[in-house]
Amino acid sequence: MNGARRCSTAALTAMVVAMASVATASTAGARPIPIPDRYTGAAPDPGPTIVVTHTGSPWWMFTIVAVAAAALTLAATLAVVRLRHPGRLQQA
Repeated sequence: MNGARRCSTAALTAMVVAMASVATASTAGARPIPIPDRYTGAAPDPGPTIVVTHTGSPWWMFTIVAVAAAALTLAATLAVVRLRHPGRLQQA
């Protein structure tokens, strides 16, 4: 009984220390980076200008993909039915 108590106490202590270090690290990571005084009056850098040269895929491209996916699904379904029940489709 004494050995089990020592092992469980040691394991519990190790878990508490690990959870405390994770909590401390997450709290420290959540804090914002302090801004030095020399940068407070400067204007922020706007960064590069990004120009969009396309408006996306046309609607018919989505239609073609949807029709192709439906055709492949139907073909796969028919192939599986023919493999499982070879004479079933010929009777109908």
